[in-house]
Amino acid sequence: MIVTLIIFAESGILLGLILPGDSLLIAAGLFAGRGRLPIEWLLPLVIIAAIVGYEVGYMFGKRIGPSLFKRKDGFLFKEEYLGRTEKFFEKYGPVTVVVARFIAHVRTLLSLTAGASNMDRRKFTIYNVIGAIVWAGGLTLLGYWLGSRVPNIDKFIIPIVILTLLILYAFTIWQLTKTPARRKALKKGLREDWDYFFKRKRA
Repeated sequence: MIVTLIIFAESGILLGLILPGDSLLIAAGLFAGRGRLPIEWLLPLVIIAAIVGYEVGYMFGKRIGPSLFKRKDGFLFKEEYLGRTEKFFEKYGPVTVVVARFIAHVRTLLSLTAGASNMDRRKFTIYNVIGAIVWAGGLTLLGYWLGSRVPNIDKFIIPIVILTLLILYAFTIWQLTKTPARRKALKKGLREDWDYFFKRKRA
């Protein structure tokens, strides 16, 4: 099912930075509420996809994360991010894994940084499962509840999802580019990431 593949990618690999996880879960639940998707299959599949995605992200971060975060510059990865994440884990504990599920883009990078910062694997897995049930299960059931009670709501879902994404990405781009200093930092960070991932492979 396409929905589960997107939730997996949104949770565990960097494609999640451009994928609409929250909106997709609610939309899928709405269609299930209208009888267009089987909720008895949809619900467990999205939860499993979210769990597996985070576990893959953790293993990926454990294996190559430290080398990624050694860089001083970069847009997606740099040493400063790893230090902040470690302090955040120390202060708030593994509950961070649950809370981050509800923050777009942050949830995609959290499993990677958790692995790179050597967060206890057992604790990570426990809170990963809890977070997946609350986030993926909760949003899907919210959509299902709305879809089964609001007449013809499914007709408005796609326009609402598209509008929400446009607003979200427009706001993100504006935040990253609203000052000359931020534009310069963004350009430098993207160039650093490009050189690391592509030129490094050819070297």
